[in-house]
Amino acid sequence: MIGLLLALLTPFLAESVPPPPPPFAQCLLEAYPGAFQGATAEHLIWKDGERMPWRTDKPDMMGFQELLDLADLSDQFSQPYPIGAAWQPPPAQNVDPGRLRSEAFFRKMYGNSADAVERTVKRVVWMPQTSKSKMRVTSVNDVHLKLEAVGRALDKLPAKIRTFAQTPAGVFVWRQIKGTQRLSMHSFAIAVDVGVKYSDYWRWNTPAADGSYPYKNRFPMEIVEIFEEHGFIWGGKWAHYDTMHFEYRPELLHPKCVKAPKSADL
Repeated sequence: MIGLLLALLTPFLAESVPPPPPPFAQCLLEAYPGAFQGATAEHLIWKDGERMPWRTDKPDMMGFQELLDLADLSDQFSQPYPIGAAWQPPPAQNVDPGRLRSEAFFRKMYGNSADAVERTVKRVVWMPQTSKSKMRVTSVNDVHLKLEAVGRALDKLPAKIRTFAQTPAGVFVWRQIKGTQRLSMHSFAIAVDVGVKYSDYWRWNTPAADGSYPYKNRFPMEIVEIFEEHGFIWGGKWAHYDTMHFEYRPELLHPKCVKAPKSADL
């Protein structure tokens, strides 16, 4: 009799338990403490109560460039970032971990206009022992403190290595990415370009017959590792490489998100 009763109640009990958030939700919640109330299977819940969907309606069949334009929060985690110096180039074609970005997320986090971001900006001294350049960086999520810590750590590297990073090319510039309608992460004062004269950029090269770009990099991995230790990803790990570029993306460096989520979770 009890078994029959449980069998009859099981469907109702199952319906009362909400499905869990996707696995990558934990990476966001822990990477940005204090920014969110929590998460559901369908939404990221911001501290002010706003619910941002993990997935947005998109065409079923899209090219990679279209996906860049329409990326949602789940897309941000669809390509795991290969942390550390053990990573081996070149990346596979269109594997750009970190380039798939929900612009709505970054506007909400850092500011919806140049003026809004400007109000969060603080000046930091870059590599105070060797460079002493000034940079304007957002204070949201203490990014300015993290970038200062990167600079101090780079100062301790041998001169032949740290010279690659000593000359910054700016942080905060509200602008679109060249050739697109998407905002650059420099718009939110969370990205920095360094060592332009040593850098390589995919747009500076001619694509191969299959549309891919021959991979190039001159940056030492010792520099990359220091940035990653403080929450910054490197554009040199993209098929569409931008080796001068680093941006604050701690959610992609969380231990649970440096490996690809299962397709069922996306």
